[in-house]
Amino acid sequence: MILWLMIIGFLSAFALGPASFNIIRSLVRDRSWPWKSIAGFLLGDIVYIALALMLLKSPLLQEAWLKALLTVLTVLCLVLYSVKILFLQKNTDSSFLKEELLIRPSFKKSFLLTMANFHLVFIYAGLFANVANENGLTLWMGAITYLAAFLVSFILLLFTIRQFKNHLQGFLRKIEVVAACGFLTFSAYLSLGIL
Repeated sequence: MILWLMIIGFLSAFALGPASFNIIRSLVRDRSWPWKSIAGFLLGDIVYIALALMLLKSPLLQEAWLKALLTVLTVLCLVLYSVKILFLQKNTDSSFLKEELLIRPSFKKSFLLTMANFHLVFIYAGLFANVANENGLTLWMGAITYLAAFLVSFILLLFTIRQFKNHLQGFLRKIEVVAACGFLTFSAYLSLGIL
């Protein structure tokens, strides 16, 4: 189970969302690492992991209205972010990197972007649902294992991106547009679950 959680943690770092794309954009554009943004992103994940662990011990997790509400909020946030990315900036790739209207990196903004993905609480709850039954492994030990693997993998991903940032500048806009389309598709998929 520990190995499985480590693998899931490593793979989860590549499931990029609005907050992680904001960090990547900042890393490619600026000379210094956006440590405050990274900290805000990680704190948001920690909050959702803690909420998921609490929900696993609560009957609220089974309430259909709560799942529907958090899903609707997640869909709205993903759609708003995707529309902003797709329609706000129509200029060249290089001007995209200098666009002031796009979200500038900071601890607060990174934290809020992460917290806007309300559906994460159910993803984490599903991930940790069977952990406590495995050889005395506690929920908290499983969560710490997952989080450590995620952190190492995410920092390695950022380090790799930093090494190739000169090559990525021309592609960053295209990558983010593709991701925004992916977020819209994911939003449609989530919406089908509550209709």
